[in-house]
Amino acid sequence: MPASYPDMMTIAPAAYPLEGTVRVPGSKSITNRALILAALADGVSVLRQPLDSEDTQIMINALQHLGVRVERTAGALRVTGCGGNIPATEAELFLGNSGTSMRFLTALCALGHGRYRLDGVERMRQRPQADLLDALQQLGIDATAEADNGCPPLQVIGRGHLPGGTVRLRAEASSQFLSALLMIAPCAREDLTIEVIGALRPLYVEITLRMMAQWGITVERREPQQFLIPAGQRYQPQDYTIEPDASSASYFFAAAALTGGRVTVPGLSLNALQGDVRFATEVLADMGCTVTADVQGITVAGRPDTPLQGISRDMSAISDTSLTLAAIAPFAATPTTVRNIAHTRLQECDRIHAACTELSRLGVRVEEFPDGFTVHPTARIIPTVVETYRDHRVAMSFALIGLRAPGIVIRDPGCVAKTFPEFWQHLAQLGADIRPGGPPFPHDGTAACSQSA
Repeated sequence: MPASYPDMMTIAPAAYPLEGTVRVPGSKSITNRALILAALADGVSVLRQPLDSEDTQIMINALQHLGVRVERTAGALRVTGCGGNIPATEAELFLGNSGTSMRFLTALCALGHGRYRLDGVERMRQRPQADLLDALQQLGIDATAEADNGCPPLQVIGRGHLPGGTVRLRAEASSQFLSALLMIAPCAREDLTIEVIGALRPLYVEITLRMMAQWGITVERREPQQFLIPAGQRYQPQDYTIEPDASSASYFFAAAALTGGRVTVPGLSLNALQGDVRFATEVLADMGCTVTADVQGITVAGRPDTPLQGISRDMSAISDTSLTLAAIAPFAATPTTVRNIAHTRLQECDRIHAACTELSRLGVRVEEFPDGFTVHPTARIIPTVVETYRDHRVAMSFALIGLRAPGIVIRDPGCVAKTFPEFWQHLAQLGADIRPGGPPFPHDGTAACSQSA
């Protein structure tokens, strides 16, 4: 990972359509799930092409503190599983602002025999975990929030075993609560049934279910939101290759859409574990791009002489790409509406409010709703230093605006290290003009923003 980043990064408008092949790093969602499954397995697993980022390093460090052996080799991680037992009897885990780490490890610590404390940065201390704590308490686990507010710091006191039974879980705030319980469920002494109450975003859960199956675990789905995990199952060690990150790919696909270019991301397919491939195959296709999938990967081609078309879409299943859509929406010919992503207000930042605030500062007319927003076509963009709120997805998404409008500067570009440390290098290799520091462009306060590149 890069040792340092400048305080600001300027993106100059693309002088020509961006074209090329971009090899994005491994999926964060899959890497962190694979680390948990490997830690639970009997024996040694090899995880190939894992993501090397702040979030995955947090997970690795935490597992090592719990006594799980994780070794780095060339392009891979070697994990010696503990067969469902946690070696450490106590641990202080600092998890930064990694939501997957906080949720998955809170559940994992329930398998231990001892006291475990999980904490993070100030933003993490605002992210609710009460529904997961409640589910663990139903299983007889002493899992609490120190401030009695449902947010970290959390404390888990494990008794060395997980009973079975039935758990009723609310997963509206995050489907990761369900994934966390599903992954530890095979280690229970008796069959475990999880009944989900309220709304559920199934695509992210499908990643977990498909990966558990790949590691030898059977989950019976008796109803759409009821899961039975039979006791007595054991995770089998794997030689496992991590898919490229589909959320990270969305930025490069969007760059092709904005500039009328053509970008291929190898390693992704229509059968990918990650639902976020739908950003290309459905969202960008509906906006007017040509999308193809073959043995080479997924390719998105923009149309240089035809403006993008605005869309109205429920983005709940692929919410990590809602900011990508927000960033390209001002350049569409018609308004774009994003719905059903209220849960993103509880992520690294309030992503709905952040998107609406920064688009407004750029001179874009935007309407904010409790669960989404509408972005209107914009003829002129105001050169602006974009605030990133320490959110990697805000930084990477809003950098796209600079491909079409001058004077776009991203503050704190180093926040991309959370999931994609090499993002700026990849964007530059594709042909984008990226310059450390503030804007070198003289301007009168506005900049023309054409409807086609």
